[in-house]
Amino acid sequence: MRRTDEEAFRSFVTERQTVLRRRAFLLCGNWADGDELVQEALARVYVAWPRIAAGAEAAYTRRTMMNLYLNDQRKRRREVLTDELPEPAVSDHDRELAMTLTELLKDLPDKQRAVIVLRFWEDLTVPQIAACTGVAEGTIKSQISRALAALRSRLAEPPLTGAGAVP
Repeated sequence: MRRTDEEAFRSFVTERQTVLRRRAFLLCGNWADGDELVQEALARVYVAWPRIAAGAEAAYTRRTMMNLYLNDQRKRRREVLTDELPEPAVSDHDRELAMTLTELLKDLPDKQRAVIVLRFWEDLTVPQIAACTGVAEGTIKSQISRALAALRSRLAEPPLTGAGAVP
């Protein structure tokens, strides 16, 4: 890589590292896996840097991260058998206290989580998400709709009954 290209790459990484880490955290659900995702994506972007069009660096990096994340999730999807029992269910009170955006995102299927992060965290439009992921716009819309419905159902509170109910 030429010296000017390397300086441009370093400048890009310095400028965007916080955004890249946050995106990776939202996708992976923890900082360790997110940092690995960023590192792998930047290694691939570094190799391709001379071929990336000026102004397309952020989009190329985003697409690289999404592809790496989805490929990794496909590999992890295999079932692992253990002889340990699952943890006991938590009470409703504990569940309400522990409810966070990260936990909500973890419960979504991988593709739905990816489009939600791109749409609402990255603030991309449906056509931009379709271009980034290589998936049809209609599929993106349905994934967003299903993800939002799942999030809403998890956040919905049971209706009040008795003295506190509103007629």
